[in-house]
Amino acid sequence: METKNISKQKLRGKQIGVVFGTFAPLHIGHQQLIYKALMVNDSALLVVSGSDGDRGDKIGLSLEKRFRYLREAYNDELNLRVALLNENGMPEYPLGWKEWTKAFIGVMRESIVEEFESVTFTIYVSEAEYVSELEKLLPKNCSVEIENRQDISISATEIRQEPMKHWDKINRVFRRHFTKKVLIAGSASTGKSTLVRRLARSLNAPFSEEYARLYEEKANITDEELTVSDYANFILGQSAANYREICSPSNSGITFFDTDAIVTQTYADLYLSKVENEQLKDLFELTIAKESFDLILVIPPVTVYIDDGFRNMEWEESRQEYHNKLMALFIKYGFENKIVLLDAQGKTPQEGFYLRYKQAIEAISTRLNITIAHLK
Repeated sequence: METKNISKQKLRGKQIGVVFGTFAPLHIGHQQLIYKALMVNDSALLVVSGSDGDRGDKIGLSLEKRFRYLREAYNDELNLRVALLNENGMPEYPLGWKEWTKAFIGVMRESIVEEFESVTFTIYVSEAEYVSELEKLLPKNCSVEIENRQDISISATEIRQEPMKHWDKINRVFRRHFTKKVLIAGSASTGKSTLVRRLARSLNAPFSEEYARLYEEKANITDEELTVSDYANFILGQSAANYREICSPSNSGITFFDTDAIVTQTYADLYLSKVENEQLKDLFELTIAKESFDLILVIPPVTVYIDDGFRNMEWEESRQEYHNKLMALFIKYGFENKIVLLDAQGKTPQEGFYLRYKQAIEAISTRLNITIAHLK
């Protein structure tokens, strides 16, 4: 068993409200209860508990991640403190009440400025069984108050099963975990940026732009002038841009990315020296290890290579080599099952683009179960 309680300061006051749970994820039902505890008491303590392999951990929301997300979600509440209670080594629910309550009391002790016995605690719960078990084990300065579950119209279980259906019920910080992430990739001059923009706007979704192109335009440099330092900036800049869109308030459950670290690594492998690539190796590995995608739409070099003033025109001859290398890297990093090729060609470039757009829509619909009504 391990407890962790990190905050700027301990709680002050003689009346402390306490809310505990797994928060996998935090939703509006939790929030209503937490704010009640905060408003009718001097301060409030929020205790997130769980163990390795619990229902949150099974969907990638580990106890440590939930703890960090909760602290971020309430970083502007000065009278609220978030604590972590690790249940590893304890008997699983519904057993282990004695061990769990002992640890719970320890968390409360660690979270306040005053002497524990001089403070009155109100613990808010939503299960009748919790009331009877806690009242047997908690000291006299702790009372348990049950809330009407009918006031909480959603459960974390329902959200885990169908997050998109209950998107508006999920706390904004936790939404990033459930976001469907779509990467559009391919060699230069395949229409990636235009496709990203149009797909995203078709679903009112946020999207990232290609950081490298914005960087080159701002610095007024071309592809052939890029150095290893520029590539390092591309890696960090694109990663930050993608994450920013995931966390955007406009995120409604799906986010589109124009380029990622694997796309950048492919260019580096082809156009930088072995020594220069070695300098970037650790940064690439660290960044790619954090990436996850639900769908990767890859456009092969089926388009006309266009001179936009920044593009190295000599790279046109290596577009197929680039495509092959890119596909190999996606497979290397375990994304093979996420890839859909957008390879349709029409009689004109415009028709070809529209056909690839429709291919993308179909992939989003079938792979992610998200549809665009007017194109069904």
